[in-house]
Amino acid sequence: MPLFAQDTLHSPLSIPLWFSGNFGEIRTGHFHTGMDIRTGGVEGVPVLAAQTGRISRVKVSDSGYGLALYLDGRGLTTVYAHLSRFHPDIEQWLQTTQYAAESWAFDGPPGETFGFEAGDTIGWSGNSGRSFGPHLHFEVRDQRTQWPINPLRWTLVGEGVTEDDVPPEFRGVWVLPAGDCEIEGARDRFRWSPAYGESVRVAGPFHLGVEAFDRLDGEPFTHGPHGIDVFLDDSLIHRHRMDTLDFSTNKDVSAHIDIAAWQDRRTRVHRLHRLPGNRLDIYHKTGDMTPLAVAPGDTAQLRVVVMDLPGNISTAEVQLIGDSLRLATDTAEFSLLDHRRRHRLTEGRIGIELPPGALYGDAAIALVDDSSGTFSVVSEARLTRSAYQITVPVPVAWKGTGEPMVLCGIDEDGEVDGTWVADERGGMIGAKVKQFGTFEVRPDTVAPVLGSPRLVEGALRLAVEDDLSGIDRWEGRCNGQWMRLGWEKGELVYQVGDGILTDGAEIKVWAVDEVGNLGHREFTWPLK
Repeated sequence: MPLFAQDTLHSPLSIPLWFSGNFGEIRTGHFHTGMDIRTGGVEGVPVLAAQTGRISRVKVSDSGYGLALYLDGRGLTTVYAHLSRFHPDIEQWLQTTQYAAESWAFDGPPGETFGFEAGDTIGWSGNSGRSFGPHLHFEVRDQRTQWPINPLRWTLVGEGVTEDDVPPEFRGVWVLPAGDCEIEGARDRFRWSPAYGESVRVAGPFHLGVEAFDRLDGEPFTHGPHGIDVFLDDSLIHRHRMDTLDFSTNKDVSAHIDIAAWQDRRTRVHRLHRLPGNRLDIYHKTGDMTPLAVAPGDTAQLRVVVMDLPGNISTAEVQLIGDSLRLATDTAEFSLLDHRRRHRLTEGRIGIELPPGALYGDAAIALVDDSSGTFSVVSEARLTRSAYQITVPVPVAWKGTGEPMVLCGIDEDGEVDGTWVADERGGMIGAKVKQFGTFEVRPDTVAPVLGSPRLVEGALRLAVEDDLSGIDRWEGRCNGQWMRLGWEKGELVYQVGDGILTDGAEIKVWAVDEVGNLGHREFTWPLK
């Protein structure tokens, strides 16, 4: 852990801090890099500077952190995300900058100097960006590296912080077959919990995972533990701590967790072995891909210690009893692809190309073309570290029509869970994707639909719907003058206070989806 000049920070909110998410918590595709602080289900709570410093970065986006401020001071950068608005001085500068560039989105250093003392109001909390309810996302980063650090390493001075006298919850040990293996007489993965008993019978090679999470006093939310230690016969075999993260490797959370347990059950299972493609720097000790084994007739004692940052711990022990294989050996052969090499696979009309390092570890992959118009890439790996190329045919009815085509990822319920726009070439389309599963090609010929304009609390709002590829860009003009239209949760939003609307003005608004379909609406001001 780096050392910094201060050991306290000012609370980033003017209310007692209650957390709905903590540092290092497992999220889909990343570890959480800050603290999510509840705001009582409302927006507009004053957000306070956690330190004395200056604004180094302003971000305005329809995704990610939404409206966010970055404050530098004494070696730290503190980040305040999902805001509803900024300090008036920042808002005034930003409005001028957006109108000059005719661009609502912004990400960079401000063109003026904005300095604040610790405890000053720098903005107000909101629900902007990829947020699913009003809250403040608060981060502390090393100013030089921009690596996020656990904010609870500092004492937050203000209206109080949730106490944490509750130990983490240990839920179970997962025993994962690693070859010809039986666990409790079966060839499936096995989840042991203390309710099952004091031991587990294992025969053959296996890996282990630990299922656990943390809680805070009086809060319903589950959080990530600060660390896990695992001992086998009193020898440390795994230790990791959530003190700091690196954005360049943060997505490797998919290699840290058992991805099948996460995708199928939303269960947080921490692997005790490190996949070759896992670049995370959170481990003090962990195993490699060499599986564990207990010889028939032998035993091994496994002890798990789960801890939170204040020092509360939970422990559990289970005895692993070596057994002999009793079931018929599975003779099915699966050729593992070397994750270090490039691979090209084809089956029927589907083809994929995986670049070197796309997989986190060696894995078997099967392609399926069932002639129904859907195509599958099947692998226990579930997803990749970097994108690979998939190529499939365009449906016969749409081949050569020139209509925009979209490759769709299809979930188990038949719903679209990912889209990639691609051009047809010789009756085929290709896209770079990072997930395995089922795919199909669909046309996207329907333009976005803009709803009727509404005036809500000083803001002009228009709902926008798109049936497939999603909204790519938008624009609005009043008597030809560009309007500062933002995007909030499926709606275009213009603050009437900008002052460019005049009686009788003609307003034109456009929205374009990812394949280029254009929807528009025209109306006059004021609304009738």
